[in-house]
Amino acid sequence: MKPSWGVGSIVAILLSIAAALLGAVRAKGLLSLALLLVGAWTLLSAFVIVDREDRTFYAGWGIVLAGLAFSYVLPLRFALGLVLIALVVLILATVSFGRTPKMSAAAAPPPSAAGETPAATAI
Repeated sequence: MKPSWGVGSIVAILLSIAAALLGAVRAKGLLSLALLLVGAWTLLSAFVIVDREDRTFYAGWGIVLAGLAFSYVLPLRFALGLVLIALVVLILATVSFGRTPKMSAAAAPPPSAAGETPAATAI
């Protein structure tokens, strides 16, 4: 069975609920633990499971979700500030080290008829 993002996220949420039922975390800690585990799984899957084209998208959302988990120990305002700083760093790293995207909209020109040269065809 091939692991997927959805299965890992469900497992992360179920682990968070189990921790809350066992008394390891309170209600606010449950949400924070779930965000942390889902964010960590999303970040891990960005580099292990997901295709190269979607890597930045998954890495960004993993950072956002894991960063929001800081709201358990920090005020929400500071947690959101850290998330924004992490996203700026991710964008700068992607622009600096990322490869150029493929031109998916560019199409090949139609084949020319036998005996015609490209300069002789009407535009």
